[in-house]
Amino acid sequence: MGRRGGLVYLSLGSLGSADVDLMQRLVDVLAKTPHRYIVSKGPQHELITLADNMVGAEFLPQPAILPQVDLVITHGGNNTVTECWYFGKPMVVLPLFWDQYDNAQRVDELGLGVRLSTYAFQDEELTGAIDRLLANEWLTSELSRVSARLRSEPGTVRAADLIERLARTGEPVTKR
Repeated sequence: MGRRGGLVYLSLGSLGSADVDLMQRLVDVLAKTPHRYIVSKGPQHELITLADNMVGAEFLPQPAILPQVDLVITHGGNNTVTECWYFGKPMVVLPLFWDQYDNAQRVDELGLGVRLSTYAFQDEELTGAIDRLLANEWLTSELSRVSARLRSEPGTVRAADLIERLARTGEPVTKR
C-alpha cells in the first residue's frame, strides 16, 4: 500500500457487506483513488476481491480502527455514526434501511459528512466526496470539537453512576 492520500475505513455493517455486488463496486471505484482503505468485508468475504490499495478481513474491530483513519464510508447505522462522532471522523453515508436514512440525512444536513444514493451514486460523486471531506479544514476542526465534547462527558460513565446510585439508595433517577 505505498500510496499517499488518506486512510479510509469502509464498512457497510453485517447486512450491507453481504451485498457482494455493492461491495465489489465500491472496491472497484475506490481502487482508482490515491487513498488507502481498510475494508470490513463481512460474511461473504471470500467473494470480494480487494485492490492493491486495500487491506481487509471478514470482521474487524471497528472501535480500534476508527481512531486510526481519516474518513469512514458507512451504511450509517446508529453505532457507526455515534462512534464516528466520538472519534471525530467525517463520513460518506450510503444508507440501506431503517434508521440509516435518517442518520445519513442528519450527517449531511449538519455538514459532518455526505449522503449518497447507495445504489445510484456516480463514481465521481463518491470519489469527489472523499476528496472534499478529506481536504475540508473546517470539518476537521468541527469534528475535533464534537469529539472533545463527547469525550469530556461520557454517557456510559454517567449511566453507570446513575444505575449504581439507584441500586445503592433506591433514589429515583431524574434529570440533572
